[in-house]
Amino acid sequence: MVTPILLCFLGNIWMLPFSVSGATDFSVNAGLSTWNQSDWSLTTTTYIPGQYQSRLSLANGYIGASLAAAGPFFEKDVNQTDANGIPPSNGWPLFDDRISFSTISGFYDVEPAQVPPQGTNYPWLNQYGWESFISGIPHPTGIIFSFGSDFLDATASNTSISNFTSKISFKTGVAEWNYIWSPNQNSTFNVSYATFFSRERPNVVAVKSTVISSADAEGQVTDLLDGQSALRSTLSSKGLDDNETTIYSAVTPNNLPDITGFVVSGVNFTNSYTDTSSRTNASGAYVSAANDTTIGQSFNVSLKAGETAVFYKYVGIASTDKFGNAESVAREAQRSAQESGWDSLLAEHIAAWAKILTTDSVDDFTDPVTGELPEDPNVQALHIASVANTYYLLQNLQPDGSGLNDNSISVGGLYSDSYAGLIFWDADYWMAPGLNLAFPEWSKQISNFRIKQHNQSLANAAFNNYPNGSSLYSWTTGRYGNCTGTGPCVDYEYHLNYDIAFNLMQEYNITNNKTWFDNGPRQIIESTAIMTGHLLMYNESTQSYWIYNMTDPDEYANNKDNGAFTIASAATLLELANDLKISQGLEANSTWQQQQENIEFPSAASNITLEYQTMNNSVAVKQADVVLLTYPLDFNQDYTEADKLLDLDYYANKQSPDGPAMTYSIFAIDANALSQSGCSAYTYTLNGFLPYLRAPWFQFSEQAVDDVTLNGGTNPAFPFLTGHGGADQVVPFGYLGIRTDQPTLFFNPSLPPQISYIKVRTFHYAGATLSATMNTTHTNITRFPSTKLSDLYQNTTLPFVVGTPGSAASNTTSYSIAINETLTIPNRLYFQKLTKPDNLLQCLPVTSSDPYSAGQFPVAAID
Repeated sequence: MVTPILLCFLGNIWMLPFSVSGATDFSVNAGLSTWNQSDWSLTTTTYIPGQYQSRLSLANGYIGASLAAAGPFFEKDVNQTDANGIPPSNGWPLFDDRISFSTISGFYDVEPAQVPPQGTNYPWLNQYGWESFISGIPHPTGIIFSFGSDFLDATASNTSISNFTSKISFKTGVAEWNYIWSPNQNSTFNVSYATFFSRERPNVVAVKSTVISSADAEGQVTDLLDGQSALRSTLSSKGLDDNETTIYSAVTPNNLPDITGFVVSGVNFTNSYTDTSSRTNASGAYVSAANDTTIGQSFNVSLKAGETAVFYKYVGIASTDKFGNAESVAREAQRSAQESGWDSLLAEHIAAWAKILTTDSVDDFTDPVTGELPEDPNVQALHIASVANTYYLLQNLQPDGSGLNDNSISVGGLYSDSYAGLIFWDADYWMAPGLNLAFPEWSKQISNFRIKQHNQSLANAAFNNYPNGSSLYSWTTGRYGNCTGTGPCVDYEYHLNYDIAFNLMQEYNITNNKTWFDNGPRQIIESTAIMTGHLLMYNESTQSYWIYNMTDPDEYANNKDNGAFTIASAATLLELANDLKISQGLEANSTWQQQQENIEFPSAASNITLEYQTMNNSVAVKQADVVLLTYPLDFNQDYTEADKLLDLDYYANKQSPDGPAMTYSIFAIDANALSQSGCSAYTYTLNGFLPYLRAPWFQFSEQAVDDVTLNGGTNPAFPFLTGHGGADQVVPFGYLGIRTDQPTLFFNPSLPPQISYIKVRTFHYAGATLSATMNTTHTNITRFPSTKLSDLYQNTTLPFVVGTPGSAASNTTSYSIAINETLTIPNRLYFQKLTKPDNLLQCLPVTSSDPYSAGQFPVAAID
C-alpha cells in the first residue's frame, strides 16, 4: 500500500515527503525533490551516485555537459545489482555505456560503412553514405581533491557522503552541491561546488569549489579535463601550458581530422592553502589512463582545520565548425573569463537568463490572489514541469544572430548521446511548436538547421530519381543530412518532410518575417511539393492516389501502404504549396490540386481511420499517429469532428504502454478540443507528464518505466527533450486552443475543472504579442505592443477566431483586438455535461491507497 501523492506547503517551498527504499524510485512523488517558487529551484537531499536519472544537465546552446550526483564530475552508470556486471546501456543505435556526456553544438563525426552501428534501419544504405554521430569532448568541469589514497569524484560512496544537498535554479542556470565528505576516520571535509555554462559567453564554463577540513590536511587539488566523455573523438594535442595555470585538450571527431574542438582550462587557486609552484601533470586513480584525451594539472594543498579554502576554474571551449581559429577563441574565452572573475561572470550569466526566462514566458498555475500554488500535488507538478520544460529546451538553444544557431536540437541535447545525438522529427514537430510561440528568435535554430541542409535534401531526391527540384530529408541526420542506414530517405517515414515544412509555415505565421520566409522556407515547401507530386501514385482500381511502402510515426508498423498521417500530411502540404503560389499571384498547380483532393485515406466500415491500408483490430501503436490528424495537422478533408473523436477513443485503447513520452500530450490536446463531456483531457495531461518525469530534476525519460526488463526492452533516451517539447504544447495548444497553422489566429479555450487558474505564457502571432489568463469559465486575452517582432497589425486591430479550424461559421465567433486591449471570451464548459446520466462523481478528486501502474491514474475511473 502506498500513500497518495502529497505535496506539503513549507512557505514558498513544496516538499514531497517520502523516503526512498529498495530500488530507487525516481518518480516525482518519490520524495527526492523540494521546489522553491521564489527562485524556481529544485533541491535534493538524497545522494544517488551512478544512476543517470540523478545527474544534472547544464548547457548554454553551444556547449553542455551532464554532471555527476556528487558534483561537476564525469560519471559512468553503475550496475545496481552486480558491481562487476555489465554496465547500463544507452539505447539505439549505439547501445554504448551510459555516461555523463559533454559536447559542442554540431560536433559530429563520420562513421565508415565498414563499421556499422549496432542498431540501424537499413544497413545496406551505408554503402551510399556514411553515418554521422555526435562526438564528445573531454568533460570540462572537474575539480578533484585528494588526500593520500582518498579522492573525491563521482565514485564517492554513499557511506562517505552526509548532509548532502544539490540544487538547480531554473532562474539562474546554476548548479550547486553541498555536503560533508568523510573518506576516513581521521578527518571530514565540508565541500561545496557551483558551476554554470555561461549564458552570456557561449564559449565559457565556470566552476567554484570551497573546502573546510575538520583537521589540518595535506593533499592535492586537480583541475581535470576527463577524456572519458570524449566518445567518438580522437586526440589532436594536449598539454600543460608553460609558465601558466592552463591546460588544454584538442580533439577531432572520428575520421574528420580537419575539424577540431579545443578545451582550455585555467585555474585561480591563489589562496593561502595552495602551493601554485608545485604544479604537476595529474596522475592517480581518478585520472583515466585509458583515455589519451584526458589531461589534468595538480597542486599541493595544505588545509587548516576550520578554515575555508576557495578554488576557481574557468574553461574556454570552441570548435573549428564555427570558429576558424578555435584554439585562439578558446584560449581568449578562458583568459577573459578568469580575468573577469567568478562574481562578475556569475552576475552577467544570471542577468542574461533573467532576460530570457521571464516569469511571463512560462505557463503559471499559481493563484493570482495568494501567489501560492493549489494544494493539488498533480497541479503543482504541472507547474514545476512548465518551468522545467522551458528551461531544458532553451538551454540547448542560441539566439538568432549569434552565428551559432543552425544545429537544431538532438533528442538528448548537448549533454547526452542518446540516439547518437542525431536530429529527428522530434525537433521540428515536438520541440519547436511551444518554442515558436514564446521564443521565436530562439526556436529558429531548429528551422535554420533544415535550411542549411536543404541542398543535401535536393541531392538526396536526385539520387533517388525524383524530379528536378524535389527534396528528401533523411530520417536521422548529423553533420550532413545524407541518406544512411539509420536515416533512410525513401521507403520509410516520408512524413518528416511535411513535419519540417509545417514548422516553417508555423514560424512564418507567428513572426511575420517575410524576408526570412522567402529565403529558404518557401523553397523547402515548394521542393517538398514537387517531391510529393512524384511520391503519390495513382491507383486505377481505387481511382485515388496512394503512398506505397512507407512508415507512419508508429514504428511498430513498418513498410505499409497509405499511412493515414503521412498521406493526410501530403495532401495538406500540396494545398499549402498551392495557397502560397496563389498568394504570390501565380497559378495553382492543377496536378497537385487533383492529387490533394483524391488521396486514398484509409478507413474501416466502422468509420475508424485505419493507421495504414491493411491494419486490423489487433494493432498496438508505439506512439501518437492517427491522433496527430486532429492536432497538430488540423486535417479536415472529409474528416469530421465525430470521426476525430471516434479515432481518439479507439486509439487510446490501442496505445502501447511502452511508447515514448510525448504521445499523451497529443491525446490531452485532442481530448480538450473534441470531447463533448467528461474531463479526460486532464487525465491525459497527467499521463503525458507524471509517468515520464524523473525526480530530482524533473527531466523527462523516454519511457514510463526505465527498467528494460519491464518496458519491452527499450533503453530509454535520457534526458528526453522530445517529451519536454510535447508537454510544452499542452497548455497553449490544448487548454487555450491556439492554432497557428492557419492564416488567421484561432483560440478554443477550455480549462479542465481540476485546474482553477492558468496564466499562459506570453505568445506571438503575425508579429503581435499577446497573453492569456484562464479560469474555469472565461479567458482573458490581452494584446501588447511588440518590441522584437514586426507586427502585421501594428496600426490596426488583430483579428482572431474562437472555435475550431474547418468548422462551420455558425460554430465559430470572430473577434478583433487592439494593442493594450483585453477581451474576455467564454470557455467551452463541456465537462459539465455528464457522460453517464446521474454520475455524481464525474471529474471529482480521486485518491487511492493502493498502488497503480505507471499512467493508470485513479482519476481515470470517473473522468
